[in-house]
Amino acid sequence: MHLGIAHEFHLISPGAAHCIHLGDLIDRGPESLRALSLAMQGIPGATNCTLIGNHEHRLLQLLCAPDAKMMDRWLANGGTEFFEELGVDPRGRWEERVSELLGGDMIEWLHSLPLKLQLGKLLFVHAGIDVEVPIDRQTAETLAWIREPWLSSKGPYENGLAVIHGHTPITEVVLSNPHRINLDTGACETGVLSALLIHGGRMKLLQTSH
Repeated sequence: MHLGIAHEFHLISPGAAHCIHLGDLIDRGPESLRALSLAMQGIPGATNCTLIGNHEHRLLQLLCAPDAKMMDRWLANGGTEFFEELGVDPRGRWEERVSELLGGDMIEWLHSLPLKLQLGKLLFVHAGIDVEVPIDRQTAETLAWIREPWLSSKGPYENGLAVIHGHTPITEVVLSNPHRINLDTGACETGVLSALLIHGGRMKLLQTSH
């Protein structure tokens, strides 16, 4: 996918391009570390931004304050594969070992990830927004975790913003709603990874599958 995006950027001048990852780069798959590394490196020549997803949010929460019940929820929601990849027992004293395997630079990078990014009239978030709350007062819990009532909302949203998000898997990306686009095609289950190229008022859906 990154090669395809880099090719598209080359056609439109990479120096003016933004590459935005919507989060949830870890869990449920065999290559969480590679996904993190690719996002951390970004697309050469472009302005790169990775938003924190609820899975990265959970990892950082537990690294800072271990909690058995929260760990159970994480393991049931894809965390098991993350620990299997690292070869670490999540029931032991895992925090130091995981920190070592990720490395200081990656841990620092993860802590630096923003919850949202606004470019003009486009608002990029991981999960969605609370439509009853001003954009500048959205909580981390909302931006990284919300489903309903967000998923039932059709827009328009504050100041005419169009919201680009992921988090909730869908079978097909719908581009017909000018107010909201969900790009999560459940790659861990379907093998389909989706990206959206927005340039000159036009949109182009990019997808790869395995």
